[in-house]
Formats: sequence, C-alpha cells, structure tokens
Amino acid sequence: MLPQDRKSGAFRAAVGPIVIIGVFGMTLGITYPLLSRMLEERGTSGTVIGLNGAMTPLGMVLTAALIPVLVRRLGAWWLMVAAAVGSSLILGLFAVTDNLALWFILRAVLGSCAVAMFILSETWISENADVTHRGRLLTVYTSVLALGFCVGPAILSISDNSEVLALTVAVVAPLLALWPLWSEKARVPEMGASGRVPVGSLTRQLSVLLVAVLAISVFDAVTLQFLPLYADAAGLAGGQGELALTVLLVGQMTLQFPLGWLADRLGGRTALLLSLTVGTAGALLLPAAMGWGVWLWPMVAVWGGIAFSGYPLVLSILGANLDGESLLLGNTAFAIVWGIGGILGPPYAGAAMDVWGADGMPWSLAALWVLAVITTVAAFLRRSGMR
Repeated sequence: MLPQDRKSGAFRAAVGPIVIIGVFGMTLGITYPLLSRMLEERGTSGTVIGLNGAMTPLGMVLTAALIPVLVRRLGAWWLMVAAAVGSSLILGLFAVTDNLALWFILRAVLGSCAVAMFILSETWISENADVTHRGRLLTVYTSVLALGFCVGPAILSISDNSEVLALTVAVVAPLLALWPLWSEKARVPEMGASGRVPVGSLTRQLSVLLVAVLAISVFDAVTLQFLPLYADAAGLAGGQGELALTVLLVGQMTLQFPLGWLADRLGGRTALLLSLTVGTAGALLLPAAMGWGVWLWPMVAVWGGIAFSGYPLVLSILGANLDGESLLLGNTAFAIVWGIGGILGPPYAGAAMDVWGADGMPWSLAALWVLAVITTVAAFLRRSGMR
C-alpha cells in the first residue's frame, strides 16, 4: 500500500469515533449550562446547582471501572449503542420531572453514559491507528471534542435561551452517534478478549502518564472555572476575562495538531515533555502576562493549545504500547484520574487563592505541571515506562 493510501485509510478508520466524540462533546456542552439555567429559574440555590453539576463527573468516576466488565459481557459496540440511547432518554426525563432528587440521579447516570463513550471511542481510535498517524489522529479527536464543548453553549445562545429548543437538540444529539456506530460497526475493535491482565504491572507502567493526566485535567477544570475571575482580579476590563477563556478554548481546538505531528515524528514522550513544559511556563508567566496588553491573547491561546495537547499525547503513548483489554484498562484509568482532577481541581485551586490571593490559581497549576515534568524526565533518564 502506498503511504498516501495508508494515510487516507488511517483517517477513514478514525471517522467513526471522531464523529461520536464530537456529538457527545456537543451534548455535554449544551447540558451543563442548560440544566443550570433550568434549576436557577426554578429558584434553586447556587450551592445545590453546583452540587447537581458535580454529579456528572462523579458518575463518570464511579462508573468508569465497570466499563471493562461490561465490555466483556455485552461487547463494545452494544455498550456504545446503549450509552447513546440511554443519554437521549435521560435528557428527555429532565423535561418531564421537577423532582430535584431524581435530577441528581439522572446527572450521575448521564455521566456514566458519557464516560462509556469516552473510554470506548478512545480505545477504538487508538486500537485501529498505526504508529505513523496515531498522534495526529488523537489530536484531531480531542480537537473535535473541544469544538463540541464550544458548540453546545453556542446552540443555547442561538436558541435565545429557549429551554424547549435547546433540550430538544440535547435529546436528539446522542442519537446522531448511532449513524457512525452502524456504518462503522465492522471497525469497532474487540476490546475485552485478551484474557487476564496483570493490573499491578499495568499500574506501574501507567504511573508517569497518570501524573500527566492529573495535571492536564486539573488545568482544564480550573481554567474553565477560575480564569475569568482571575482576569478580573488582575485588572482586565469587564468582559475580557470571558474573552481570555474563549481564546484559551480556541487554542485548544486549533493548536493540538502540531504536537500530534511532532509525536509521530519524534516520539510521544518527547512531545509530551514539550507539552508539559509549556504548561508549566504558561502557568508561571500568567501573572505577568495579564499586563502584556494584546500579547496576552496569543500567550493564552498557545498555553491552552499546547498544554491541553498533553492529553491526546498520553493517549497516543498508551496506544503505541498496549492493545486489547490492556488498552481498554489504561483508558479506563485515564478516565478515572481525569474525573478526580475535575472534581478536586477547583477546590484545590480555590484554596490556593484563599491563601495566596488571586495568583494562587496559576501557582497551584504550576505545582502540578512541575510534578508532571519531573516524573516524565525521571522516566526518560531511567529509560522506563511507556515510550
């Protein structure tokens, strides 16, 4: 097969999971602000709204470990179909019940469906990708996920905040995943058929990557929640805090691919170390960058894009070293750590801000980035871990 044929074949094989993750990113992007608005209009307190929102990542963390078991019993394809249909049904139930206790359960189950799609689509794309294209394919995958998260709130805004229209879109969106699931059914790999996996050995191999995943997940959660507030505290004019977050998200959507290309050329761990180093430098420079005027915007875009690229890079490294059930278990471990970072990251950064003022936010991120850089460099020097 010619190189160009292999390239086009690799990208065709990745279309299914990329479309699926874009659809689910859009679904969650609509769901978070829409359900918060619905609760607010019913007079629910901010504390309860926040706790209800936390049920989605909590459901992800609590359910992720069950995914390999369910794959062995049901098969990956059927589990993805069930997650798509289940998500649609759950979102429909939000429209017909005002029972707040039930909303907590529904948000948790929605998180369970979402984490199944994340783990299985990541395993699907990694299993089918060849070593020469895996980094680029996974950066396209996560860029589309970021795009989905941005499109969701935009749909809510375009619908003029109409609950009925936005909720209808949210209910229909997961069902769109059934099309690539049906058309690409033959490409869904067997993920649970490799027999018993030595979990202790796998955990040791994953340790360096898990530290990186934790740093990236905390970065993602903390910037989403605190970057606009930090910009306000740093003295930026009204509305520029939200603009800073938007620029960071645009960077995540557009600047990941070069790191994927670098990973395919120089190796995943070299590209990951670059990503983690940029993450560290961006966090340390952020207090000074708030006074850089127009130069703040490219700095935030590059920080967001290159730092977040670490996640598809760890997926690429994982896919280059594991396959079958080991790959599925590795992606499951990533999902659990990502959920933990999403839950604990904001209170961790918030506590740092209470102690050291507003600059505690970037300093708290820098501490985790430095830890990730040190563990990655140490693995380089020991020539251990995954490559």
